[in-house]
Amino acid sequence: MHQNGLLTALKCGNDAHVSAVLASVDSSTWPCETLLPFVLRKTLRNLPEDMELGYVEQCLRLFSVSRRLQDLQKEEAAELHRMSLLTESLYAMSKYRYGNNVSRLSDLVMRKYQMMVRLYGCRRYSAQFRYLVTVCHRRTRLLFFQKRAQALLSKLLRKLQTLCLRFVDQLISVMIA
Repeated sequence: MHQNGLLTALKCGNDAHVSAVLASVDSSTWPCETLLPFVLRKTLRNLPEDMELGYVEQCLRLFSVSRRLQDLQKEEAAELHRMSLLTESLYAMSKYRYGNNVSRLSDLVMRKYQMMVRLYGCRRYSAQFRYLVTVCHRRTRLLFFQKRAQALLSKLLRKLQTLCLRFVDQLISVMIA
């Protein structure tokens, strides 16, 4: 495929078309950061249905430490990674079923927070994580929290989705420009 035709096809917003174009070229020598935004964009567009939060979180972590990105892009990826950790914790709490081990859920939330502090040295969402951990310690609080958490989770998912899609579209436009 001609270079200009490839770039024009990759700028297209249609995921099926972009997937077909990427399948038609030899991308085995391309760095991972080149292909990842296209896959991440497709995953983000299906986010509320698929709930691939772990994949989104890992991709954002990769972008936050990538040497190929500028400092401003790394900072934005780090902020989105922190938000995805909070969203992932909230999602795990909303899917808790009575009878499961509450201390494992509390440990999961605490590990997410400790990873955020260890990676970025930032305590931006510390109040939210502290609240989530205290909710995890009492089963009755957790069950009451689950009743109210759906609206909060959907709002956080929409915000994460829009911010991540904007970030990924900016990455793609910078890559292709």
